[in-house]
Amino acid sequence: MRSITSGSNFIGWILLVLAAHAYAFTAPRSISTSRSCRLATTTRSQLNARPEARSREVHNNILSRRTINEFEPTLPDNWKSALEKSIEAAIFAPNHKRTEPWRFYLLGPKSIEKVCQLNAEIVASKKGAAAGQKKLQRWLQMPGWLVVTCVKADDDFNDPTSLAREDYAACCCAIQNLCLSLHSQGIGTKWTTGPVNFDSRFAEAVGFASKEEYTVGTVWFGSAVGSSPSAPGKKLGVEGTFTKVE
Repeated sequence: MRSITSGSNFIGWILLVLAAHAYAFTAPRSISTSRSCRLATTTRSQLNARPEARSREVHNNILSRRTINEFEPTLPDNWKSALEKSIEAAIFAPNHKRTEPWRFYLLGPKSIEKVCQLNAEIVASKKGAAAGQKKLQRWLQMPGWLVVTCVKADDDFNDPTSLAREDYAACCCAIQNLCLSLHSQGIGTKWTTGPVNFDSRFAEAVGFASKEEYTVGTVWFGSAVGSSPSAPGKKLGVEGTFTKVE
C-alpha cells in the first residue's frame, strides 16, 4: 500500500474524496442505476467473505420460505423498497439469450377490484353465487398484488428447444428469486396460477396487451399472520431424486 508523504498529494487526495461525496449526493439516481453501480463495485473478496456464514444464510432462506395463505390486512412500512429490491433480484434470474421476457404489474385498488370481481364471476359460474361471493371476500383481503407476465416469442412453445419455452422457464426462475428476496426481508408471498390468470379478460383488467404478453402468475405479498408454516415433508428427498451417472 502506498503512503501519502507530500502535502500536495494529501490535499489532492482530500479534494478527490470530497468530489466523490459531492457527486454521490448530487448525481441523479434511478433504482436501476444506483443498484447497478453497487453491484458493479462489489469485489470478489467481498463476495467471498464469510463463505460458510453466507452459505448458511442463503440455504436457510431457501428452505424456510413457505407459501403464505393468511396475510395481515395492511402492508408493512417497508413494502415499496422491499418490492423494488425483490424485482431487482428477479431480473437477475438465469435467462438464455438475455431476452429479459419478464414484466411486472403492481396492481392498485381499481385493478384489484376488477380481478377479484372477474374471479368471483368465474367461480360462481362453476360452483354457484354463494361460492363466488365467498371467494370475492377472500381475495379482496389480499394486501399486495403483483402480476408477472412473459413477452410472447415467435416460435412454438411445444418445441423443447424453443425460445418461448426458454423464456417461460426464465420467468419462473424470476418469480422464485422475487419470492426468496421478499422472504429474506420479512415479507411473505403466494404465487397463484388460478384460472382467472388465463381468462381472456384478465389482461384488460390488469392493463397489459394479451397479443404481446401472457400471464405466468400472480404473486400475493404481505406480512404473514402468525408464524410461517413448517416445511412439508418431502416424499423422495435427496436420495430419491439424485442419481450419479458414470
